[in-house]
Amino acid sequence: MFFFLQKINLPHKLTKQYPTYELYLYGEGSYAQENKNLMLTGIPVLFLPGNAGSYKQVRSLGSIALRKAEDIDFKYHFDFFSINFNEELVALYGGSLKKQTKFVHECIKIILKLYEGQEFAPKSVAIVGHSMGGLVARALLTIKNFKPELVNLLVTQATPHTAPVMSLDSYLTDFYRTVNNYWILNSQDIKLITLSVAGGFRDYQVRSGLASLTRLSHETKTLSVLTSAIPRTWASTDHLSIVWCKQLQLATIRAFFDLIDDDTKQITMKPKKKMAVLNHHFVKNPAKLFEETPNIIADLTGVL
Repeated sequence: MFFFLQKINLPHKLTKQYPTYELYLYGEGSYAQENKNLMLTGIPVLFLPGNAGSYKQVRSLGSIALRKAEDIDFKYHFDFFSINFNEELVALYGGSLKKQTKFVHECIKIILKLYEGQEFAPKSVAIVGHSMGGLVARALLTIKNFKPELVNLLVTQATPHTAPVMSLDSYLTDFYRTVNNYWILNSQDIKLITLSVAGGFRDYQVRSGLASLTRLSHETKTLSVLTSAIPRTWASTDHLSIVWCKQLQLATIRAFFDLIDDDTKQITMKPKKKMAVLNHHFVKNPAKLFEETPNIIADLTGVL
């Protein structure tokens, strides 16, 4: 099965402002052929690579999502987009982080325009960010006039949220300070549900403590887990393999499909359901399908 990354044509003004950045749509097989004209009808997900990361790293998630969609005869499916940041070393030099954040904002608006006129047109995107890509996604909320409702879910993989791995320049430390101060001061108002996945002891680049969101956001809106503690994954990953770890990507895609609202054909807007689904797949997972209102297995009322 061949895979294809289709380059999305961006407005001239945007390409002139960001000449080294690009936006792609992932596809393979018949799906890639059918969507060459960009008449998209799925659920948009945007992948953000990290430090020196490649936009092609979206393949693991995109491929598994397509297999899952085929299993249900494309009743629902996801459209995976990916941004090419030209493999910039943003963990070593923070001067490009603001530029990346602004470009992501523009790409989100362009992605949503591709669905205009569709019966179940999305009004927001889900974001998966690897490493520094996750930090860039969180930084979107600090942009002036940014509409928080444009992002319905954020999943970060091996992202150093609390502090940089190495504070090598003032741009990097200032960026972290701006993002984290905003999230702490506005923790009660931020509605974005965020899942942070850390690789555990095999990730020598980003230690697990840096990936925790516990002190940066309200506990009812974030979930921080280790890959070694995720049911049916049970393995630590290094900093790169977290992107293509099949067990982890399966858990992620299963969660995405369980988050779909039957009425809107898009990811649910209900915060409690989002957290319930994420807890089901990344914390509990009792080896059965997710149920929004599970049946009571045993009623012990009045036993004692």
